[in-house]
Amino acid sequence: MEKYRDRIEKLSVAMEGLGLTPVAARTYIYLLLCEGHEATFEQIVEYFRVSKSAVSNAIKMLESARMISSKTVGGQRKRYFSPNVTSMFNEDTLTARIKMFFEILDEIRSMRQTDDELNQELGDVSLLYKMMLVELPLILERWKRTIALNKAHS
Repeated sequence: MEKYRDRIEKLSVAMEGLGLTPVAARTYIYLLLCEGHEATFEQIVEYFRVSKSAVSNAIKMLESARMISSKTVGGQRKRYFSPNVTSMFNEDTLTARIKMFFEILDEIRSMRQTDDELNQELGDVSLLYKMMLVELPLILERWKRTIALNKAHS
């Protein structure tokens, strides 16, 4: 993994731009690159030489975002963490996030009780998210068909 250390740092900066903490971003990239695509808590702490608390918080963030999952191996107390690349794009997960976001925007608009530029922007963005909710199943279905076609031609 040492050969990837510089690349992990560079790629994780991009992940931070998507809202991940620095340790969460590095952990995710690490899990994508490590042997077997899984690692224990202790391996992550040791590799990055950061506090257990920082790694614990990163893992909680990644699990809540459904970016990683964990499993235990029979007889061991250790959990093995691995990336969930496609589970982030589960229709139910995406739908719930989109709905939550536009519902928050709509509630804020109604709480503000003002007809100003910000409320108009909130309404416009809310409308975009409502449109995404309608289009999402179609996009995911096309994505699945494209994957199937690519596999058939491989």
